[in-house]
Amino acid sequence: MPEGRAVAHPGRSRGGAQGISSRMALAILPTPGEFANPENPSVWEGHGVGKMNDNNALENNTLESNTLESNTLESNSKKLRALLESPGVEQILEAHNSLSATIVEEAGISGLWASSLTLSCAAGLRDNSELTMTEVLDVLETITARAQIPILFDGDTGYGQFSHFQQLVRKLCLRRVGGVCIEDKVFPKTNSFLRSEGQVLAPVEEFAGKLRAGKDAQTDPDFVVVARTEALIVGLDTAAAIDRAERYVEAGADAILIHSKERTFGQVQDFMSKWSGRAPVVCVPTTYYSTPMEAFAQAGVSLVIWANHMLRAGIGAMQNVANEIGEKGTARDLEDAIAPVKEVFRLQDADGLLASEKVYLGSGSASSAIVLAASRGTGLDELTANRPKAMIPVSGTPAIEKMLQSMRAEGIKDISIVRGYQPEALAPKGAKIFENPDWESNGELGSLAAAREALKGDTVIAYGDVVFKRYILHLLLSSDSPVTLVVDGSRSFLGSGRSVDRVKVSGPPPSAYDESENWLEAIAEDLPDDVTSGEWIGMLRMRGEGSELLVDALDVVLARPDSHRLDMCAVVSELAARDPRAVRVIYIQGGWIDINSLADVARSGDV
Repeated sequence: MPEGRAVAHPGRSRGGAQGISSRMALAILPTPGEFANPENPSVWEGHGVGKMNDNNALENNTLESNTLESNTLESNSKKLRALLESPGVEQILEAHNSLSATIVEEAGISGLWASSLTLSCAAGLRDNSELTMTEVLDVLETITARAQIPILFDGDTGYGQFSHFQQLVRKLCLRRVGGVCIEDKVFPKTNSFLRSEGQVLAPVEEFAGKLRAGKDAQTDPDFVVVARTEALIVGLDTAAAIDRAERYVEAGADAILIHSKERTFGQVQDFMSKWSGRAPVVCVPTTYYSTPMEAFAQAGVSLVIWANHMLRAGIGAMQNVANEIGEKGTARDLEDAIAPVKEVFRLQDADGLLASEKVYLGSGSASSAIVLAASRGTGLDELTANRPKAMIPVSGTPAIEKMLQSMRAEGIKDISIVRGYQPEALAPKGAKIFENPDWESNGELGSLAAAREALKGDTVIAYGDVVFKRYILHLLLSSDSPVTLVVDGSRSFLGSGRSVDRVKVSGPPPSAYDESENWLEAIAEDLPDDVTSGEWIGMLRMRGEGSELLVDALDVVLARPDSHRLDMCAVVSELAARDPRAVRVIYIQGGWIDINSLADVARSGDV
């Protein structure tokens, strides 16, 4: 086993026999933020930076000088070389596009493996050199434009003979790719795990010549060339693998990748015990994935590549979603199990665009919310002895917290909560608090009045004890009417004896799926069954002129002598009485629970 870690090949320049081109530094373009305006980080002030095309020609010569100091920023090749030369074992993870690269970087992984297998699969092609060099370079360019961690590119056999590999190396340097790994098989290659023992290795001297050609072509002195031997894959013994690896290091390889298809680390471990240590060693534990990192470190491995896991994870997740939608014809039950659209925007780094829109397009009014959570409720006994009803756990999470999670997922950030009973038990982070100490006497209207200053603009008003599927809030936010109610048209309460906020809606009874425009005619607990269209779930939205209309109706109802006995229904009823098209109704069919009993608590986990 080697005692130490080799760094660069002794007696050989990292830049190859030709050294570094005087224009090499132009290819190492600064990344966003390197020359950022400190007063506006979203603005990149990279003035005077030219762009090199694939023929090393300057496309946009706005430079005051034809050179740029090579130490202007740390190159990705230096970062990759530092991983290989680290005293401990390091790991990198596969990425097949800029999105997966961003996710890998955010996970704290130090580098990327651009796998030919996953790049080909993502393009719908076989891993048989079917993906062209140009197609691969386009993907790599999008990754290096975003990621700040280095890429080691899986270059297969170098796309042909030595001259093709030289062309590849030059173009990778232009795109700030940290390094390339090529394997000692003949072109076109076949994946190592397909018909492995029937695959043909390139002659040692031919492959060594290709490595020398690549090192001589690099324009970045720190660019890394990793020589991958498939000797063990095709059935040769450790001695043959060692012999090939030694010859490749002599040819200028910066590191050796030893590949194995065995299900244990033993074969690679045997290689490491006999390796001279003249260069760092890389391994790919796709088949021996249960080996702990400690074992790699003890064996002297420098770098571990998790070579295809991001793509495989994505395939499984996409298959599950596609099957679910194909079988059920709806994404309703998937929404909480997949990444929200706002996460897509975040991964796209949309904040800069949003900030610019505020400057150049003006800022629109974002949705806000008021949650009425002051009451204890009745009939819930010890569940509310020390907490308000809205804090009753639903599947381990307080009901109001589940609501806040849905609101934030739908882009509602400005959230106000009105509390009353046991206020110290209700203190969610990030919400503005209004107090209603007289909640027992003034009820819902008192709570709404306590949050009067928040009754403006585009605002959702909801009872804090309502548990609902997120799509319901999504539907509510899609309405463009001044005031909109959500009504459950299933009428499941009929015959149950439950007291609910019954509504009468214009038009025929709703179908199972109804997005037609319907308008509230009446709302009250005592509406007859034959005119009752459904049940208000305790959630409404006001926008535009709707906020003024609702506040005015609230003031009218509060002025009544019996206002202490009235609730939100009285305010909504006042609006409907003024104008038959004042309050729009959006129908749903179940998917929510209002916690009013122990039975409701038991059923709430199903929502």
